Formats: sequence, structure tokens, C-alpha cells
Amino acid sequence: MSILDQSEAGLGVHLDNNSKPFAEIQAGDDWSITASHEMLEMLVDPLGRKLQSDPDIDPSSDGHEVQYLVEVGDPCEVFSYAINGINVSDFITPEFYDTNAPASTEFDFLGRLNQAFDVPQGCYISWFDPQDGRWHQKQTDGTFITARAKANPKLSPRDQGDEAFSEQENRARHDQLAIRRKYRPLAAKRTVGRP
Repeated sequence: MSILDQSEAGLGVHLDNNSKPFAEIQAGDDWSITASHEMLEMLVDPLGRKLQSDPDIDPSSDGHEVQYLVEVGDPCEVFSYAINGINVSDFITPEFYDTNAPASTEFDFLGRLNQAFDVPQGCYISWFDPQDGRWHQKQTDGTFITARAKANPKLSPRDQGDEAFSEQENRARHDQLAIRRKYRPLAAKRTVGRP
């Protein structure tokens, strides 16, 4: 993991030429939140290949089964907490993907998410749709987008998702410092979702 003033490979988790994961973190006020976010994602899925099958959350979809990329920090990335005075990232639990979970379920560590697949503004989630062969995403502003081109099967799912969207879209969703600054007021209003 590298903390840089300027990203060389792009912010987020990547694989080097030997398929070893590495992350580039932007230096700044909240670098520890971003570093913990990327570290959690590297620990859960270092190669970016873990997928979870569940119904499509896009309201324009018929709810058929799609494959969500398991990135434990993205669906709750505007939330953070302190450990011994150091701010770290919130993360989803495996129950985040359980649409039959009872209301008392913890969908994220801090309890800010109210139900399975709850992705508030400032957060995002990506999935592959086997029916159209494309990647889809609920973006940080709450809108849904579909990749223009079909996925490249030679790449890992994480790399497919990154390749599917424009460089500008990738920069916007990986710049966690800018996302936190923009959506922090909304995140602060969101209270613990569990009863």
C-alpha cells in the first residue's frame, strides 16, 4: 500500500504484473479511512474475483439474478469510526447480501445500513449482468449506469468493472476523500438503522 500525493496506477486496489495486489491511497486529511477501506477489500478479496449472486437492485430491472462484486467498503464508504483516535472505514457484513435477513441484522459494522443492498448516497456497488454481458453500477449520486461495452472475460471481475466505465467515472468513485467531503453532511444525518 502506497500513500501518494499523485496516483500513478489510479486510486484503489490493483494487481501488479505478478498478480500481487497493491493499493494507491491519496495523501490527505482522511488517508487512514481510505487506507483501511482498501486494506479491508484486499483482505476479503485480494485478487478481485469474489462475486455474490443476488437479484438486480436496479429499479428498471426485472430483478433477475446478477453477480455483485464483493467490495466490503464501497456500499458504506461515507461512514467511518475511530480506533484509538485513528479514523477507519466502515465495512459491510456478509448479511448485506441476504435479502431475507430480519430487521435486527447488522448489514455493516456501524449499523448505518437499514437493509440488504442499502447503498446510500456517497456509496456505490457494482455488478455483472450475465443476461446482457455488461457491468452495471449504482453510483455515489444514487443513479444507475450500464457499461457501454460487454465485459472482457480475460480480466478479473474487479478489473472488468474498472475497465467497463470511463476514466472519469472511475476517478470519481475511487476518490474517497472527495466523496467523503461531498457526502459527509448526508452521512452525518443517517443514524443507526437497527431498532
